[in-house]
Amino acid sequence: EQDDRLVYNYKLTIKKQLIMSLNLYGMNPQIYDDYISTAIEKINFDKVFTIIEQLYEQKKKLKILDLCCGTGIFPRKWLIKLDNITYKGVDINQNFIDFANTNLANNKFQFIVNDALTYNTNEKFDLIIATSSYHHIIDENKRKYLNNIYLHLQDDGYLLIYEKMVDKFNDRIEAVDCGTKFYLERIKYILKSENISDNQMFALFNELYLTAIRHDEYKVDFDYLLNDLDYCNLKLKEYFKLWPDTNVFKNEMVGDFVFIIQKT
Repeated sequence: EQDDRLVYNYKLTIKKQLIMSLNLYGMNPQIYDDYISTAIEKINFDKVFTIIEQLYEQKKKLKILDLCCGTGIFPRKWLIKLDNITYKGVDINQNFIDFANTNLANNKFQFIVNDALTYNTNEKFDLIIATSSYHHIIDENKRKYLNNIYLHLQDDGYLLIYEKMVDKFNDRIEAVDCGTKFYLERIKYILKSENISDNQMFALFNELYLTAIRHDEYKVDFDYLLNDLDYCNLKLKEYFKLWPDTNVFKNEMVGDFVFIIQKT
């Protein structure tokens, strides 16, 4: 029995090493940063920034928390345009935070290595950003993530979520099917729309792979997110579908969405 356990642990270690060797989140942060620079992602982040600009015009200043900030590309290329803001970006990936600090040396912006599920500043924020982050949280922790957002959000504050929503699935096989179909269509669209680099091509297919095996990519459907929001006393105020603009999928609630959310 002890020998069987040793063999099992050995195989599990090899499996984890193989997955990590094929995981863009464990590689040079430049690869992920290049991927976020694709035209389709720029459209999504432009929309997020447009909403933030409107909020900024109302308040004249913003205190911003970015949970799962990645490599810091959004503050570096978009939020830097706003003057009267303070910003805290949190990510569990040390390499991503090092990259963010190296590429944005500005005292308005603070990047912190921490877990978005448990990070606590005892502060409240006007705006919390969750761009392409909800799907990195395993399903059983998604509500814990949203509850932490709730605790840090001003009563009149806003949560902005940008997410890729897949079709509904009931088991692992259906999850593979939904994730693969989503990314194949996305990749085909990108290849038709722009010239992409080797880094970007690798990242796109790596996200397809990680989504299919549900490792570091735990995408869910539109209603799943709505149910989680409701459970955490957060209400959807408005949403925008940004891709696709045609009937690529049978379910029109599959694609790229930006959500404006407030406390109930």
